[in-house]
Amino acid sequence: MGNIAEGDIWETPIPVFPTADLRVNPNAPQAIQEAFDEACACYRANAFTASAIMCRKTLEGICAVHGVEERTLAASLRKMSDDSVIDSRLFEWSDMLRMAGNEAAHGVGLSIAQADAKDMLEFTNAIMDYLFSYRDRFEAFKARRRQRQNK
Repeated sequence: MGNIAEGDIWETPIPVFPTADLRVNPNAPQAIQEAFDEACACYRANAFTASAIMCRKTLEGICAVHGVEERTLAASLRKMSDDSVIDSRLFEWSDMLRMAGNEAAHGVGLSIAQADAKDMLEFTNAIMDYLFSYRDRFEAFKARRRQRQNK
C-alpha cells in the first residue's frame, strides 16, 4: 500500500497458508461445529467480543447435545460436572468461558481483548475435543481392555 507522496505503508501481514484457524472437531454435531466456526470467523474479523459470545453459545450447544438444558448455562455446566460428563478441570474452564461470554454479551462498555478471545477459542476447542473424541475413545479403550481380561 502507499502512494508516491507518502511512500510505502505496510499493513499487518495476514497469513494465507496454512490457515490460522483451529481445527473443528469432526465428531461434534453439525450445529456445534457451525457455532464454533462462527466464533473463529468473528476472531478472524477482529470481532473479539462477538467471538467470545459465540464461544459461550458453543458451550450452550454442548450442554444441550448431552441432554443438559437447565434454566441457566451455569446450572447446566454444574449438572454436567455433577453427572461426571466433565471433570473438575473442564468445569472450571467452561465456567470461566461462561463468565467471560456473559461479560461480552451484557457488558455494553466492555470489549474482549484479542488474547482473551484467542484463549476462549482454544479452551472451547479443547472442551470439544475432550467431549467428542477423547472421552469416547477412552471408554472404548477401557471396554476393549475389560473384554480381553474377561477372556
